Amino acid sequence: MSSDVSRRPAIAGVGQIVQRLDDPTEALEPIALMENAIRKAAEDAGAPKLVEHLDAIYVPRGLWQYGNPGKLLGERLGSPNAKSITGAISGHIVQILLNMACREIAASRADAIAIVGGESENSKRRIQRGGGELHWNDAIPGEPDATVGEMKYAQNPGEKDAGIVDATSIFTFCETSLRASLGETPSAHRDRIAGLAHRMSRVAKDNPYAWIQREVPADEIRDPSGGNRMVIYPYTKLMTSNLSVDQSAAMIVCSTEMADRMGVPNSQRVFLRASTEMSHTTTLSQRQLLHVHPGQVIAAQRVLELAKKNASDLEHVDLYSCFPFAIQAGAAALGIDTDPVPSLTGGMTFFGGPFGNYVLHSKATMVERLRKEPGTCGAIGSVGGAFAHFSYGIYSTEPIDAVLPEIDDVSEEFAATDLRPMLQERYAGEADIESYQVLVSHEGPVRISFSAVNAEGFRVWGGSQDPALMDAALADEDFCGRRARFAEGVVTPL
Repeated sequence: MSSDVSRRPAIAGVGQIVQRLDDPTEALEPIALMENAIRKAAEDAGAPKLVEHLDAIYVPRGLWQYGNPGKLLGERLGSPNAKSITGAISGHIVQILLNMACREIAASRADAIAIVGGESENSKRRIQRGGGELHWNDAIPGEPDATVGEMKYAQNPGEKDAGIVDATSIFTFCETSLRASLGETPSAHRDRIAGLAHRMSRVAKDNPYAWIQREVPADEIRDPSGGNRMVIYPYTKLMTSNLSVDQSAAMIVCSTEMADRMGVPNSQRVFLRASTEMSHTTTLSQRQLLHVHPGQVIAAQRVLELAKKNASDLEHVDLYSCFPFAIQAGAAALGIDTDPVPSLTGGMTFFGGPFGNYVLHSKATMVERLRKEPGTCGAIGSVGGAFAHFSYGIYSTEPIDAVLPEIDDVSEEFAATDLRPMLQERYAGEADIESYQVLVSHEGPVRISFSAVNAEGFRVWGGSQDPALMDAALADEDFCGRRARFAEGVVTPL
């Protein structure tokens, strides 16, 4: 790795776009939004011609189906030979792509790299709901020069019995586990997380790129209604990530040499000082506690150590916020509070959650905040793999003395920690309930699912479709700590 400070990587420009249209048939497709975001990032850097000097374009995969989005963008931007890399579907992949860009630049393998993502999902859904035909084709075939990361998710039979099939179900189990650990009643807990979400909406209200730009009262968030149904208890729709948005964000990372050559002002340059990632995958059944992931804690504390910072030194923080639990867990891992709310954007409900690319919006917002307050320090925490993978980055207008930021992959360190033993078959017997959730459709409650720990220390899973049980849980009856009987995947609280 070069020791020449001319190879020091800097974030030179950032760009964000939100597309709000009365007529969705006028919408730009995702690749066009991404192109515009990169151009906006180059203009932000004070060097519009940067788009013609890109050595690589990194794109976190989205809901679209472009086979090689980096190549398509390079051709549009005048950098047809730019290396194209596609990142896996994961909330933490953007930080990993930025780490890679910094390494490539520091090693003299590149001078300018764009990282970009975007979605036109809201317009797409509106067109389809209206019976119209989509006016773009995102299924353009192709293969990137390389792919980074992978979406890994492991399940055992008991977890399948409990209906753990998506991120929402995982985060609600973790949320209720956290609530029980704090000794909160279900009603008081729903009040508290609704208050957290309300504070997020207050941040989004003043963000020009946010999708929902109004302060939403806590009771409107907490209580199910026609436009805010219960999705999975205790989460209403206004507590879940909003994928149905038209948003794009980009950043351009340059070597100091390139930034100087292109005339990027020093005042525009922001530096990654330290970063960590954790990508080792385990099942929920193997966690000692559902609501604490040691890999996240290791990643958060290590990034502070690498940056030679304490949590109290962080003037600006944006934590991944797909659900209330994510921001609580991220704050706990860093050792900070959730009031004031650790968000610069307003979070993935109110700002919007354009799949994994939300993190590029949080980074772009952090860059803008640091430029306004030079010399201050900010941290961004990301979550991927449905609370299985993590990354943290610390940023400032002041670089570290070294050319390359301090970057550490703590995956192996987490892999060496003690895990709970795991059953490979369905459990039959009694156990104490530690967490639960109720899946609710548009028509009403569908299933209540439970996790519990038995006398041998195994985490066991199951569920029930008993209407009385579901209604009791939805009415805030607490099942945590109660004994239950498990048989053939069916749970009967005792």
